[in-house]
Amino acid sequence: MSCEPLPERQDGLPDALEAASRRPFDGVSFENLNKPSPDNHVLILTMINPSTVRYLADFFKTVRKLEHPNLSMALLIINPGPTTVHAVRQHIEHTRVAFPIKLYVKTYEDSIMSFILTPGKETVYELQPLRRAAIARARNFLLQSALESKHQYTLWLDPLLAWFPSTLVQDLIAVDEDIVVPNTMIQRDGNEWGHDKRNWQETELSISLSKEVPEDFIFMEGWLEFTTHRFLMIDMTEMENKVPLDGIGSTCILTRASVHREGINFPAFPFRHHIDTEGFAKAAAAAGYTVYGLPAYKIYHTGIPDNGLHEDNL
Repeated sequence: MSCEPLPERQDGLPDALEAASRRPFDGVSFENLNKPSPDNHVLILTMINPSTVRYLADFFKTVRKLEHPNLSMALLIINPGPTTVHAVRQHIEHTRVAFPIKLYVKTYEDSIMSFILTPGKETVYELQPLRRAAIARARNFLLQSALESKHQYTLWLDPLLAWFPSTLVQDLIAVDEDIVVPNTMIQRDGNEWGHDKRNWQETELSISLSKEVPEDFIFMEGWLEFTTHRFLMIDMTEMENKVPLDGIGSTCILTRASVHREGINFPAFPFRHHIDTEGFAKAAAAAGYTVYGLPAYKIYHTGIPDNGLHEDNL
């Protein structure tokens, strides 16, 4: 006597088997990861330290205006002071953001992290590899803690962003690439200046330069101490179409969550001479994912230097 196999759907799971798996069973739940969710749920990720709390009122007012219907947010408060968490909660309650927000708190007590994150160290070029490694560690901590199966995208937002359009989420999703970044600028005295210098393309000269340095050397974009000879996206504002990028900055990043789920996160160690978000772009490209920037799609940063876990790109 032969048994006919159950008919399979495109997601590889027979209807009868899925129906059986959904029957109540104490302590066991079932979720079919082959079935894509249609709602494009986006997880907004933001890191906060005590020095940025006073700017959160404006930040949350801008976030509140986002029009995408399926949002949630996770905030990581780094090395909080006695009143930091309370102050952040007050800002959230006062702004009345319409989507759920979860707060995480992390205190780094080891001596290296404490030294690197001391105010004033963000302007010391020689300390940047260690500092960026600390930032990457914190970024991965938040990502791994907050990402849920319902999330189709993650959106990193710098808390010192001054303005972005209410359609930011759906605009970036519509680009239909694995990783997408807009062009982050600042406005001062009626003039517009580039802010996030870590959105860039390699050039023949920059590639040849990378072959001449030790394997553990980390390139730092935007520093006068070392010229990288790359083509920065802040200098591409006349380009209307999306452009492929080899490195990305941290002010605003939309990523398909599947990229992270399949193991591509923010390296806290040198990966092809890069670390943190630039290392993330390099690792994603090496794994076959697409990384694109939108030179003509501008968002704006306050331009305020931050002495905590964020970077001053000026």
